[in-house]
Amino acid sequence: MKMHRNLDGIKFFRIIISVTLSIVFWTISTKAQSTGNISGQVKTANNQPVEYASVALKHTDEKIYKGVLTDSLGRFSFAKVPHGKYKIVISSMGHQNHTIPNFELNAVNAQITFSNIQLKDDAQQLSAVVVSGQKKVIEQSMDKMTLNVENSILAEGNTALELLERAPGVKIDSDGKISLKGRTGVNVMMNGKMTYLSATELATLLKATNSSSISKIEIMNNPSSKYDAAGNAGIINIVMKKGLAGGLNGSVNFNGGAGRNARYGSGFNLNYRTSKINFYGNYNYAYRGETEYLDFIRRFSDVQPSLSRTSTQRTETNEPLNTHNFRAGIDYEIDSNNTIGLLVNGNLGKYIHDSQTSNLMRNQQGALLSYMLTKNYDRQSWQSLTYNLNYQHRFAKKGRELSADLDFAPNRFSSNLNLDTYTKPNSTLPDGEMARRIGTVPAKTDVFVAKTDYTDVINDAVKWEAGAKSSFIQADNNLVYHQFLNGNWEYDATSSNHFKYKEQIHAGYLNVMARLGKTSLQAGLRGEYTHTKGNQITTRQVFVRDYFQLFPSVALGQELNANNQLQLSYSRRVERPNYGALNPFRMFRDPSLYYEGNPYLKPEVTQNVVFGHVYKNKFTTSMNYSRTTDVITWVTGQNDATNTTFEQPRNLSRLINYGFSFTAQIDYFKWWSGTSFANVFRNEYDLEEGKNKQTSFSANTQNSFKIVKGFGAELNAFYNSKSVYGIISERSYWAISAAFQKSVLNDKGSIKLAINDIFQTNNFRNDTRYQNINMYSRIWIDSRRAILSFTYRFGKQFENRERKTGSEDIQNRIK
Repeated sequence: MKMHRNLDGIKFFRIIISVTLSIVFWTISTKAQSTGNISGQVKTANNQPVEYASVALKHTDEKIYKGVLTDSLGRFSFAKVPHGKYKIVISSMGHQNHTIPNFELNAVNAQITFSNIQLKDDAQQLSAVVVSGQKKVIEQSMDKMTLNVENSILAEGNTALELLERAPGVKIDSDGKISLKGRTGVNVMMNGKMTYLSATELATLLKATNSSSISKIEIMNNPSSKYDAAGNAGIINIVMKKGLAGGLNGSVNFNGGAGRNARYGSGFNLNYRTSKINFYGNYNYAYRGETEYLDFIRRFSDVQPSLSRTSTQRTETNEPLNTHNFRAGIDYEIDSNNTIGLLVNGNLGKYIHDSQTSNLMRNQQGALLSYMLTKNYDRQSWQSLTYNLNYQHRFAKKGRELSADLDFAPNRFSSNLNLDTYTKPNSTLPDGEMARRIGTVPAKTDVFVAKTDYTDVINDAVKWEAGAKSSFIQADNNLVYHQFLNGNWEYDATSSNHFKYKEQIHAGYLNVMARLGKTSLQAGLRGEYTHTKGNQITTRQVFVRDYFQLFPSVALGQELNANNQLQLSYSRRVERPNYGALNPFRMFRDPSLYYEGNPYLKPEVTQNVVFGHVYKNKFTTSMNYSRTTDVITWVTGQNDATNTTFEQPRNLSRLINYGFSFTAQIDYFKWWSGTSFANVFRNEYDLEEGKNKQTSFSANTQNSFKIVKGFGAELNAFYNSKSVYGIISERSYWAISAAFQKSVLNDKGSIKLAINDIFQTNNFRNDTRYQNINMYSRIWIDSRRAILSFTYRFGKQFENRERKTGSEDIQNRIK
C-alpha cells in the first residue's frame, strides 16, 4: 500500500512539472511585441536602499497604470508596458515624495532604467510617531486568516492560549488540545517554525507566552509544500513582535488583574539600528494565578447488578505559574546583498499543581461504600532555549534569494510529584489507611536543525522555490516512583519507566507559482523521510520505524471579476505522534486515575480539499472535506474490578470531516467595524464498535468601536455547540468578553481594561458512553478575569526585518 501511494505521488509530481513547463513556455512565447520594460533603484540620501517604497507608474493624464513595491535592495520593475508616455511617483514613509517627469517608451527606447533615484528625508514625518492607518483586528484572505494581536484591546494581559481560544474556527479543550474547524491535529508554529511539544507541554508553553510579546496569529487551513507536512488540520502560526526601524525605539508594558487569583506581568521591547547593524530584544515576565474545579462521575458495573457502584470525584486545584520569556539578537549587513544574524530565544518557568480530590464510592442504593481523599502536589520547572545562526543572500537578479538556518535547542523539564491518599471505609469511621507516592520526572530533549530555502523568478508570471531541511531530536525521560511501605520509601518498579527516543526527519520540497491573467496556480511536492527509535530501557523493549512519504499540494485561483474570486486547493498532510504520547510511562492524578503513552502509535495521514469564494474582499465562503486514517485519539479505558480509569492515545481507523464556513468583515458605521465567523461541520469517527458522529456549529464575532478620539472598545463573543472527539461527546459552551482603551501621553501611551468571559460560561462538560465506560466530567476553568494594562512606546514605530529560526517548527512535540 505504501509503494502504491508513493507511485501515485510520483505520477502527481510529473504532472505538476509538465503543467509548469507548459505555462513557462507559453508565457515566454506570447510576449507582446509592442511593449517595453521600465526599472530602477531607489536609495536614501545616504545611498542606502529603500525597502518597500511605493512606486506608481502613471499616464501623463495622472491615471495610474500600475503600482509596485521596491524589494530589499530598493529595486523595482515594470515589465511588458505598452508603448506610450508615462511618469513615475515614488513615496516612502519618512521621505518626501519623488517624481520622475514625463518620458516616452517606444520601439527605439524600449528598455528604460533609472539607476540612482535618491529620496530626501521628510523631517516632519521623522520627528514624531505617525500612524496613518491601523490594520483590523481580524483580516481574512483567500489562503489564511490573521488575528492582529497588536491591534486588539482584548489581547492585553492574556496568554497565547487564551488568544487562540477566541480566534475564529479554533477550539481548545480542557487538556489543551487544539482543533481547527472541528479537526484536531493542528501544527502550532512560532514565527513560521514548529515547536515540538506534547499537547500538555504546548498548552503550558502557550500559557507562559504573554500577549505583549505577540504581533499576530495566522491561521492556514491548507498550507503549501514549503511548510512542514505536519499538521493534519492546518497550521496556526504565532508571530512574535519584530525589531523596529532605525535609531533607538521600543516599548514598555505593565498589567495586573485577577480572576479567582491574582495575575500580573511586565516587559519591554527594544531595538537599535544603524546602517549596518541591528540589535533587538525583548523580555516579559508573567505571574498567572489560577484555581479550577473538576467534577468527575464514573459508573462501574459488576456481574451482579446489585453490586454496581458510582464514583463521584471533586477536585480543586491551585495552579500558580511564573514565566520569563526573552528574545535577543543581532543582524549584520555585510553588504547590500548579504546579511548574517545571531538569535537567542528563551522560555523559563515554574508551575505548581496543588490539588485536593475527594472520591465518594456509593452502591446502587446510594449507600456510601468508601471515602478517599487525595492531595496531589506537583512542582514543575522548565528551561527551553534556542540558539540560531542565520544567513540571507540576495542575488543581483530581482526576486532571487537564498537563506539558511542552523539551530540548536536544548530543552530541560523536571517534575517532582507528591501524592498522598487517605482511605477509609466511610466518612463516619475513624479508622483508615494512608497511601503515599512520590515521583520525579527529569526530562531533556535536544533539537538540532539545518535548513535552506531558495527562491527564484522565471518572469513576471512564474516563480519557483525549493528547499531542504534536516532535524535531529534526542529525548530522555526517566520517571522514578517510590511508595511508602512499612515505614520506608521503596522503589515502585511497576510504575517507574526510563524511555529514550531518537528521531530524524529529512525533507525536501519544490513549489511553483504561476499567474496567467486572472488565473493563478500554485503546485508543489514535499518528500519527508522519517526514522524513529524508542528505547524503553526499563523493559528492554526497542521500537524502530522507517518510512518515506510524499506530500503533494495544489491551489488554483480564479479572479472572475473585481468583486469575485474562487480558489480550489488540495493537500496531503501527516500528524506524527509526539514524544509524550509515545512514552509508556504513567502519570497519576490520583490512585484511581492515570495517563500513559503508547509506543505503538502510527502517524495519521489526512487528505484535505477546500473550495473557497471571496466577495469584495469582505465575505469569504469555504467548503472543506477531509479523510484521515489511523487517527491518533486519546481513548479512555476502565477496570471495573479495581475501580480504575486510565487514558491512553490510540489509532482509530478513520475520521471523515466536512463542513461549510462563512466569514464577513463589515464596517457597519465609521465608528463600528466587525468580523464574524460561522462554521457548520460534521465529524464521523470509526470506532471498534460502530461510529461516533455529530453535526456541530461554531460562531465567533469580533467588534471594534471608536467612541471618541483616543478612546475605543472591543467586544468578542463565541459559541461552540455539541461536538465529538474520538469516543467523547463534548457539550456546548460560550463566552462574551469586552475591553476598553484610552490613548494618553500624545498617543505614545495607552491604558486598557479587558474583562474576559463576563458571565463565566466557558467551562467544559464531557460524556463518554462506550463499551463498559459510563462517565461524565465538568471542568470549571478560571476564565472570568479583569486585566488593567499600560503600554508606553518610544522612538519611531516602523517595523523591520522579522527573524525566524529553523527549529521553532520542532519544539511542538518535545516530551
